[in-house]
Amino acid sequence: MKQYATIIISYRRPDLLSAALRQLADQTVRPAHVIIVDNAGDLDESLVARSPFAEEALLIRRPDNPGYAAAVNEARAMVRTAALSRLLVLTHDAVFGADLAAQLLAALEVPGSGAAVPLLRRASDPERVFSAGGRLTRNGRAWNTVTPEADVPYQVDWADGAIVMYATDALDRIDWLDERYFLYFEDVDTAWRMARVGRRTMLVPTAVAAQDPGAHPMYLGVRNMTLFGRTAGIPTWRSALGVLRRVAEESVFRVIHGRRPDLIEAWRGWRDGRRGLSGKPHQRSTHG
Repeated sequence: MKQYATIIISYRRPDLLSAALRQLADQTVRPAHVIIVDNAGDLDESLVARSPFAEEALLIRRPDNPGYAAAVNEARAMVRTAALSRLLVLTHDAVFGADLAAQLLAALEVPGSGAAVPLLRRASDPERVFSAGGRLTRNGRAWNTVTPEADVPYQVDWADGAIVMYATDALDRIDWLDERYFLYFEDVDTAWRMARVGRRTMLVPTAVAAQDPGAHPMYLGVRNMTLFGRTAGIPTWRSALGVLRRVAEESVFRVIHGRRPDLIEAWRGWRDGRRGLSGKPHQRSTHG
């Protein structure tokens, strides 16, 4: 079985990072290298020194918090230098069993596979599945399915980025992750670009893990969906219909739960996405 590196994206939750490192140490197939990207820049180095990977782990500080994609791309030079063909990406709140890496590595042995992911349950409610793989419509609208389609690995349109094992040659084919998104929709974009070069994203239903997904800010969700529509060449009218449906569904949800819809943020996201604005949300203020 091929060796792999692991990159863990950490942001101001050292307790979750410690738990992730312990779970990683318990893997039946342990990683050859571990990279921790501290996107807050304030992680106590002693946490790494006390971890099971004290000798192998590399800590990279990014106090500028460049986002998910930029953090993943920090592994690019290392996997090339070490000639590793697999990369396991974890967010610090990922919860997983000892056979996770082995199962995802096995799925990537199938010719044409570029990424493999587990079935994701909610960490706070393990009986509930929140991602059995993602689907993508012609208008650029993406969502997670919650019912596995098969008992064996199957292809999905995209997969949640909380836990994903990549074939590094597939990442090389697409020039790694697109950092324009900052947060949200990188996973959709990455799987879409992989599919265009003939590499599949596979959901492994017997590999079960957990995470509690965070809410997407309306501005970033709409802006990044719009950016993806431009990248994918989706006609403006079709992309607009997809955005309108997303905004309507999220607005209804907010009203039901006693909150006001973020319609102004939705409009700003659409406007800035059409302008091609990317990066951290605060950057939009310089564009009107």
